[in-house]
Amino acid sequence: MPTLNRSQFLKFSVGLAAAAAAPSRANGQARKATPKGAETVLTDAIVLTMDEQRHAYWSGFVWMKDGRVSRVGPMDRLGEVPPTVTRRTLKNRLIMPGLINCHTHLSNGALRGLYDEMPLELWFAKGMWPVLDGLDRKNGEAGAYLAILELMSTGVTTTATGEIASPHPELMDGVLTAVEKSGMRAVVSRISMDSADESSPAQFIQKGYRDTPTFAADEVRRLQKRFNSDRISVVPEALGVMRCTEEMVRSLHALSRETDCHFTMHAASSQDERDGSRKRFGHGSITELERRGVLGPKTLLAHAVWLDDGELKLVAERGTGLSHNPVSNAYYASGEARLKDLVSAKCRVGLGVDGSSTNNGQNVWETMKMAMLLQKAALEQASFGSAELALELMTRGGAAALHMENEIGSLEVGKKADLIVIDIDRPSLAPRQTIVSNLVYSNDPWAVRDVYIDGEIVVSDGVHRTIDKPSAIDNARLALGRVLKTAGLEDYMATRSSWTWK
Repeated sequence: MPTLNRSQFLKFSVGLAAAAAAPSRANGQARKATPKGAETVLTDAIVLTMDEQRHAYWSGFVWMKDGRVSRVGPMDRLGEVPPTVTRRTLKNRLIMPGLINCHTHLSNGALRGLYDEMPLELWFAKGMWPVLDGLDRKNGEAGAYLAILELMSTGVTTTATGEIASPHPELMDGVLTAVEKSGMRAVVSRISMDSADESSPAQFIQKGYRDTPTFAADEVRRLQKRFNSDRISVVPEALGVMRCTEEMVRSLHALSRETDCHFTMHAASSQDERDGSRKRFGHGSITELERRGVLGPKTLLAHAVWLDDGELKLVAERGTGLSHNPVSNAYYASGEARLKDLVSAKCRVGLGVDGSSTNNGQNVWETMKMAMLLQKAALEQASFGSAELALELMTRGGAAALHMENEIGSLEVGKKADLIVIDIDRPSLAPRQTIVSNLVYSNDPWAVRDVYIDGEIVVSDGVHRTIDKPSAIDNARLALGRVLKTAGLEDYMATRSSWTWK
């Protein structure tokens, strides 16, 4: 099989790039501005720029001003630093772009471990709908704080997240409050569903959890008005072609165009969906989305495991963003996406951890490693991929999947100063001659020490500046207890272990 040509990785047309660079607005209103960091230069560190030529420096600097990258290069080109500019010397550190997670469910942060090997009949009876009953604003916000804390503390500066807002519409307010307080850059989708088709039990939506297209659109508009900023974008999501009527899908996609924002969906994510789509529509779900006119720039699809050759070509031609979620796909044995083919076809593909309920961890470094290893196993080709490709997918690839490649994903002059600082003086990252490989294949995620967004330091020496870790952990524990009680799963959790507990 041919070797991947990284110099061709993720190149797109001028028209798509221009569309991504356009100022983002919602309902005709400019987004609220958020703080920008003071002018700062970080020096004497290994620097991975992830720019078009993949420039990397064994000893380099990054200069940040007005929330953007002002200069970047090797130390011998730094020149004089004025006394008014803050200088941080970062020996034994590595600087790289902030990581971009293309898919999760932040409100599920408190549900970690709940669904491990849960029997299907129990999942249908208590695992799905009763758990949603328990995810009110308080519990969803607690889950979001825990998930955000893990993501940001391990290097994520931008995330996409989808939240099921029925039967508790106020859940969205709780999640968005947590995102706003955290300082994270985020695309937050309000998930809606309304299908009454009972032909596929796994896809059927019970009556109390269905939105109307009008209500779903009105809620997105309400949330956009309250929470949209230059870091947060509230967007609509129709959960999937099997779980949403055509009216819902078309209505929410039209809303995304009206308000100039993303449109997101789960698509081609399981064998059940693949088979159900073929039975109901006569073709796969990606083909059905093309028929409904929703593929294209600023559309982001999660999973995309079951694509045929024609559908893979479609998403590439339409410029549709894809989130490959290898760990959650393996967790539910839902198949292995065609990552090699997606990259070779120059699709806009990034990586996602998925929610804590479908992955358990929010560890993007594990996701990078598993993205490579699971493909090697599926292809029976040990030579597939590389640590470089994994890092590209979690930076440049994620930016392209979110249609934000002109703003984030690499350290280049004029782009947003979203970056992370990693302590490479750790056993798991030694020796430094193989540092890029070590970052992916042997990394300690907590080696991330500092996180900057818009040049503002939001995680300093491993400590988040606005989220209190003990409180986040304790509140998540209490939230899970309340959810288990609401769902009637307390006895199940107490008796699930085969060990003798006293």
